[in-house]
Amino acid sequence: MDNGYIIESLPTASSIDAVIIAAMITGVVAIIGALVNSIMSYRTKCMEYRYIEEREKQQERRVKQEKMIGPYNKLISLILEILNAGKQGKQMSEQEIQKRYKEFSIEVLLHGSNEVIAKWGAYRGGVQSSQDPKEIMLGLEKVLYAIRVDLGFDTTGVAKGDILNLFMNDTESLTGGK
Repeated sequence: MDNGYIIESLPTASSIDAVIIAAMITGVVAIIGALVNSIMSYRTKCMEYRYIEEREKQQERRVKQEKMIGPYNKLISLILEILNAGKQGKQMSEQEIQKRYKEFSIEVLLHGSNEVIAKWGAYRGGVQSSQDPKEIMLGLEKVLYAIRVDLGFDTTGVAKGDILNLFMNDTESLTGGK
């Protein structure tokens, strides 16, 4: 073998190796770029999906809240009617109250939150088993707090008796003073 041939072919071999190395580096960079692009695209789609899903949930909550505004308004009107009738020395008939409570129960069963259903059921049970007006009014206040939460209001900073203060005087005797 001729050593001259090997020496003459070395520069050619190293230039071929450089081309191969450059192609390999380009290929690796392209693969890494494609992977990063795929990952970023996937994360973006996931974030978009979560955003759309959250907006749909918010829309569903708004629809449910809008459905309950009417029944909640009727309940509060009934409470005011009962209290005003008592102030005027009149009383609503037990049948009328029961009829309107039943109508509200149907609405709350169909569209109310689980918390409102639970508080309303506890209140109704308390009214039937207790003659203590204090317990009845405190149970009613719990229902009204649950209604506010169901409508999307934050009850932070609202203390026991604050809602009752809207309907009646001297709630300190009900709440133990405040």
